[in-house]
Amino acid sequence: MQSFFWTLLGVAALIAGVWAWRTALRERRRRAFLARHYPDRLEKRRYAHKLLIISSTLKSKETGLPVKQRMLYAPGLAPALLAGLTPSDWDVELCYETIEDVPLDTDADLVAVTAMGYALWHAFDFMDEFRRRGKTVICGGPMASLVPDEALKHADAVCIGEAESQWQTILRDYENGVLKPRYESNLDQACEGLPVPRYDLIAEKRVGPIVAVLVGRGCPHSCEYCSIFAVYKNRYKRRTVDEVVRDVEAAKGLGFREILMVDDNIGADFRTAKQLFEALIPLGIRWVGQCALTILRRPDLLELARQSGCSTLSFGFETVNTASLHAHDKTFVKAEDYDEMLATLAKAGINVSSEMILGMDGDTQETFEATIDFVMRNKITLPRFYVLTPIPGTPLFERMRREGKILTYDYNEYNGATCVYQPKRLTPDQVEDGYWRVYNEVFKLSNILKRCFTSRIRTNVAFVLFLLGVNLAYRSQVRKRICPGLV
Repeated sequence: MQSFFWTLLGVAALIAGVWAWRTALRERRRRAFLARHYPDRLEKRRYAHKLLIISSTLKSKETGLPVKQRMLYAPGLAPALLAGLTPSDWDVELCYETIEDVPLDTDADLVAVTAMGYALWHAFDFMDEFRRRGKTVICGGPMASLVPDEALKHADAVCIGEAESQWQTILRDYENGVLKPRYESNLDQACEGLPVPRYDLIAEKRVGPIVAVLVGRGCPHSCEYCSIFAVYKNRYKRRTVDEVVRDVEAAKGLGFREILMVDDNIGADFRTAKQLFEALIPLGIRWVGQCALTILRRPDLLELARQSGCSTLSFGFETVNTASLHAHDKTFVKAEDYDEMLATLAKAGINVSSEMILGMDGDTQETFEATIDFVMRNKITLPRFYVLTPIPGTPLFERMRREGKILTYDYNEYNGATCVYQPKRLTPDQVEDGYWRVYNEVFKLSNILKRCFTSRIRTNVAFVLFLLGVNLAYRSQVRKRICPGLV
């Protein structure tokens, strides 16, 4: 018995020692990060103002409550980037609502809210509450940029477009008591000259190994359902390679080894993509990114991406139906070419993540089974699906409104899993039933194992287990009727 006691005490001491070592290491990394990038933040001072930046989560359609997770695997970049742009005489606090509660009793003077997609409509609830409590609220993000008049019903000011170019002006106007209701950025302005995001504030949270680095914004294509096209209108701009490398090194310094390269189409410009991949090779990182299918026509670029640490690329395949692609102005690829393209990607040794839309104009009942077959045949390890949604501000929304096809303007229903329009060849119920049928089949345990363990991509055991973990998390969300990939 005495031996067992001492063994137990030894194990407890070892755990405590590891915890103390990790805490000390995290603090050393934090201070080193601040000393290099934000030396003024190391000084103890009395702040003139306090800013709370909130990244909103979604609201569950089933429960009506905010969707929560134990850990956030890829936290949004916007809060940390805005924190980096905030003057040093402001105290800054970040809140990622997916993993923590919104602090309604905050002592912050100013509350800034960013939200992706329909999460904005849930954010309106706590934005209204902050204003009732006398706080000044600023709202921004892609959806707020598309529906600024709606956002202004719940905020004192809205930032339309890219907040970085307007952030200093917004804070200065607030300090001087002359905050304007609208601030609109010039989207033709170069995407460079930004500071290192406050990755130290992210590292304090319950986050996974992946952190985001901004590479570029916009896309040269004109798909009618795309909110990126609605905002940027074919503009595409990149940061300098030096700035991207600087941010990657800063993230590495805090212990992040997995990087999410934030770019709606990282291969849009083959020349600058090549320069970036070559610059990343010496850094020894692993990264994931998003890209248009056109990069699959450049095996040489794919090989460079692999050498630079690219483990996964996410593609918008949208549909297995070429007629549906063309009906929505996506004409630069054909669904018949997908299998060959995926074979090219497998040969390059890069894993594929897919995004597909169900309920498009060319879709029929056969489309759902064809989609399941496509995913399983190609052993796509990270598949995600969405019901076609006419996002306000997009050409699709305007067309469907003209045609009288939109069934509801309750934007809480625009959640990626609800059919809010009248489809061309199906009923709304058929689209929703087919959508969940696809998800339930693809994320059956047996099919998860088939996709993860028999993939054509030869990779290490740790990465396979990571893919398995993500799939199981998606499966859990599907069972709760939450559209995976949006939280």
